This record gives sequence, C-alpha cells and structure tokens, in this order.
Amino acid sequence: MLSTSSDSFSKFRNNYLAVYLTVMMSDWLQGPYLYTLYESYSFSMYNIAVLFIVGFVSSAVFGTVVANTADVWGRKRMALLFCATSSVASVIRLSNNYQYLIVSHLLSGLSTALLYCVFEAWYISQHQRKGFAPALIGATFSTAIFLNGLVAILAGVVANISVQMSGSLAAPFVVSAGTLVFAGLLISSSWEENYGDSKTNASGSVLKSMMEGLIVLKNDGNILSLGLAQTVFECCMYTFVLLYTPALEMSVKNSQGSGGRELFPLGYLFSAMMLCTMLGSIAFKILSSKGLATEKLLSMALFVSGASFCLITLSTYNSTYTVLSFLIFEFTTGLYFPSMGTLRAQTIPEQNRTGVMAFLRVPMNFAVCAILLRVNTMPVGEIFQICALLNFFGGLAILWRSLDPQRQGDKGSQGVYVAASTEENHEL
Repeated sequence: MLSTSSDSFSKFRNNYLAVYLTVMMSDWLQGPYLYTLYESYSFSMYNIAVLFIVGFVSSAVFGTVVANTADVWGRKRMALLFCATSSVASVIRLSNNYQYLIVSHLLSGLSTALLYCVFEAWYISQHQRKGFAPALIGATFSTAIFLNGLVAILAGVVANISVQMSGSLAAPFVVSAGTLVFAGLLISSSWEENYGDSKTNASGSVLKSMMEGLIVLKNDGNILSLGLAQTVFECCMYTFVLLYTPALEMSVKNSQGSGGRELFPLGYLFSAMMLCTMLGSIAFKILSSKGLATEKLLSMALFVSGASFCLITLSTYNSTYTVLSFLIFEFTTGLYFPSMGTLRAQTIPEQNRTGVMAFLRVPMNFAVCAILLRVNTMPVGEIFQICALLNFFGGLAILWRSLDPQRQGDKGSQGVYVAASTEENHEL
C-alpha cells in the first residue's frame, strides 16, 4: 500500500515538475538577448525602457486580480492562458514594429502575473485533493527551486547556441515559443481542472483584501521597514535587468578601444549569473543553519549589492571587473529572496498576506518607472550610483529593524517556501 501511494505521488509530482520546468525554460530563454534584439531594431535606450515599463506595469495591474480570477475560472484554464499569451508575446518580438512590441509587453505582463500564482496554486490544490501528506508540498517546491536554477543555467547556454547557429538574435524567442506549445500540450493532456474555495466576486474580494492590508501596514513599523528594503532592492534589481547589457557594452568598448565590435556571449554570461544566484541561495541555507539571524543576512545582501553597484560604476574601463560586479550582484539576489521571504512569512499576518503584499509592491512599481524613464537623460553610471545608495539605505533600515525590541520577526515560521529569483530575469 505504501509503495502504491509513493508511486502515485511520484507520478503526480513528476508531471507537475515537467510542466513547471518547461514553462520556466521558456521564460529564462527570453532573458539574455532581449535588450540586444531591440537594440538591433535601432530603438533608443529610452524606447526600450518604455517597453520594459509597459510590461512591468501590466504585470503589477494584472497581478492584483489574477489569483482570484484563477480561483473562479479554473487554474488549468489559466495555465493554458499563460502558454497562449506568453508564446504570442514571444512571436511578436520577431517584429521591429514598436506598436506591436507594446502589445507584446502587455501580454508578457499578463503572463508574468499568471506564472507566479497559477501553477503553484494548481499544484497545492491538486496535492490536497489527492490526499498526499502535507509535508510533501514543501519537498516538491524545494526540488522545483533547485531544478529551476539548473534550467536557468541551461537556458542561457541554449540561447547562446541558438544565436550562434542561426545568426539571429531572435532565435531564443522562437525556441521559447516552441517550449510553450509543448507545455500547453502537457497541461491539456495530463492536468485536471481545479478551483479555489471562494466563489465570491473576484474584484470585490481583492479590494477587501487590499484595504485590510493597508490597515496592517499603517499599524506595523516592522512590515514597513521590510517594505522599504524590498522597494530599494527590487527597484535596483529591475533597473539592473534593463541596464546590465548596455553597461557591459560600454565597458567592453572602453576596454578594447575603437576596434571592431564582437557580440559578447550574453547567453553564457546569463548562465554564469544564474549559477551565482544558486550559490547565493545555498549560502543562505548554510549561514541560516549556523544560527546567523535572517535580518543580518538580509542586511548583508543589501550592503554587498550596494558594493557591487559601486564596482560597476568604477569598472567602466575594465570589462573583467564589470562582469565580476554582475556576478556579485546575482549572488546577492540568491541571498536576498529567501531572507526577505522568510521575514515576510514571520511578520505579515496570514489572513492579510495578499493585501499587504500588493501594497508593498506599489512604491517599488513607481520607483522602477521613475528610474527607467530617466535612462535617456542620465548616464548609466549615475543610475547605478543611485542604486548603490538605495541599497546602502535599505541595509541600514534592516539593521535598525533588528535593533527594535518590539519587532515581530522572532515569532518564527514553519515550512516557508521562497521562489528564489525567478522574477528577476523574466523580461517584461
């Protein structure tokens, strides 16, 4: 009987992982060459930044309602919608028509919102419906995080090889669309439909949740300090996603002088950065197991991140140091996400989690848009200097929080699942 149950769970888990890793592969494939592709279309940095902002705002708007909508309409149906919208967005990016690309990023924003809630919700609901042990949920997600890191590294290699073999910067997006078609076939053929427990009106449910979250934020300085740290780090992270390619190009050009420009192997660089992110998450586990406080790990991530941005601004004539600074920053993202996720789980009341999380992203949304809208008038080095100062400020805020005797972060949390750094490299 035990063997049958174990076999049944293994089959169920492996099916979920096959779908999840396939969609994540499609997502990671779009990361390394998106900026360079748009640059090849002769778009200015400002125009490229606007496209990123469109996708980012689209994701933020859809993200406030998509979870409740999936509960009502069905998670399998919404997972298939993700495959459709993301694949269409990838194909549209083969066009150099700016209006079409705006539509592409609107669709990509919707698909991002779907990606980060629908698949996890489907798995948890189906796991519980089948009567598997609750502890196995954490084991599945832990395996998914580790394998997703390997998939991200593989995606960078595949993207680089596809560009080299085809001679086209659009090749990774064609491969991405193909993997999404395969994922859609897997979902339609092997997933059952499931729904949320609540059948209330989705928009009303979200509004009530957000208003309750606003009250919690108003009355809890510990959550506000976490929100400040989240705003500064993730604002700088999304800024980095857009600007690391032009920063590298400038550094390579300055290092090599006025000689011929050779395309940098961005796919391999992407793989190296994802490896550093995995190392950062491993460092979090090791340091946490040795008793180092999570707040100290978070402040460490912010301070080291600030130092990496300083190194970027100081290495404009040395591409080796520029790449090193990128790798250091990616290490801090691997340290940041589990630290922040753990502290949020310990501090934010479960019944208000959705509303609080939605409000915590609002200032970050405005900050990212404000910075990216200045890329046409402010040198990249100055923008990274601002990022360095913001991270140092965030690190000080977390240190202040750790000294607050009334903080709620010591209550502890059991079985926290943190999706390490998936969100960072999804190109909106």
